[in-house]
Formats: sequence, C-alpha cells, structure tokens
Amino acid sequence: MRHVVITGTNRGLGQAFLDHLAADPGTRVLALARSFPDEQRDHPHITTRACDLADPASLPDAAELAKFFVGATEAAVVHNAAVIEPIGEVGALDPEALTRSVAVNLTTPMLLTNSAVAARPHGVPLRILFVSSGAAHHVISGWSAYSATKRGGEEFFAHVAAEGRDDLVSAVSVDPGVLDTGMQAEIRAADFAERQRFIDRHQRGELRPAAVVAAEILAAHLPPSFSRRS
Repeated sequence: MRHVVITGTNRGLGQAFLDHLAADPGTRVLALARSFPDEQRDHPHITTRACDLADPASLPDAAELAKFFVGATEAAVVHNAAVIEPIGEVGALDPEALTRSVAVNLTTPMLLTNSAVAARPHGVPLRILFVSSGAAHHVISGWSAYSATKRGGEEFFAHVAAEGRDDLVSAVSVDPGVLDTGMQAEIRAADFAERQRFIDRHQRGELRPAAVVAAEILAAHLPPSFSRRS
C-alpha cells in the first residue's frame, strides 16, 4: 500500500496526478488544496485536507503526516502546486504576489518535505517528486520570481536526494514541459516580452494534455512498488 501526498489538486496537472493515483486500489492519497470538488471529497481513496499553500501555519505538520502514513509500505510526496505570478520587471513586482510566489513555489515544498521525512515510518521508503520547469534554467523576461523559486527548489531537492537516508529517501525534480493548463492561460494573458511565443504555441496546438503528462511522470518516477524499481 502506498500513501501519497499531493499539493494543488483542484486543477491542472495536480488534478491529473490525483485522478491517476486515486484509480489505483493500492494507493491512498492526501490531497492538499484550498478547495475540492465533490468527487474528490467523496472518493474512498482520497483524504482531502484544506489549506492555503502560501500560509505555512496551515500546512500539515509531521505529526499529521505520520498519521496519514500509518499502514503504508511506501510513501511519497508530489510537490505540484505553483504560481506563475508575479510576472514583470524587478522593481515593479507586487510585494504580496512576490511573497506568495516564494511561499507556494519554494517554502511550502521545503516545509512539507521536512515534515514528511520526519514522519516517515521506520523502514518505509519515501519518494519526493518536485514539479519544476524549464524556466529554472533559462532567463525569461518578467519571470524572475517563478524561475528563481523553481531553481531554488531543484537545489533543495538535490540535497534531499544526496542525503538519501540509507537509500530509503529519494527525491527527483521533473520538468513537465508545456501543458494545456490554467497557468498557460495566465501566461498568455500577462504582459511580458516573450508573451507572443506562448500564444503561438497555443495556436499551433503544442500544449500537451495534463492527463497524458501526469501519467508519463508517474510511470517514470512513481510507479506502483517504486521502491523495488529504484
């Protein structure tokens, strides 16, 4: 039985991760988001936990995660939630939006991972999956906050992976590519120098369905009995 924590499950790639994992009878999911549709709240394999991922005080702590991990033979955390805003030049960024970006994209994954590692039952393998972005390695005009937080997340999870904890704790950062999600709609509506490139991609049909990408990522990095395939 694997127990998986997923952030940002109410839309886009996070919802696709949740739908895929909840369909597996050997998986139990703790979904973290601000709100949930009825089909998630009523699903027998899903535990919904409302929280604001920009507010560290609202996150589940190690004690709460330890209760969720009871009975697991494998545990995992999927850090999916992210915000693209604020988009703009440094010096003109909204301070509240900038604070929220750092909290959701970087602080929350770090805090949840710290709690999950502390909560991991003895002898149970724990896999951490951080959804990053190609923007972590490229300068895109106006994307300083998003790029920096994704790059910082990759560095943090590289350290988690290096620590290893007797090979029972593993971590990986993945770039899902360009997806047909609400975030892409926000990007196309924003005012920044490379906006037209994203509009053109959408018009050419180059955005991949979230469900397809979620299935590919899970198959590669979080398959059933992942500890025996590592």
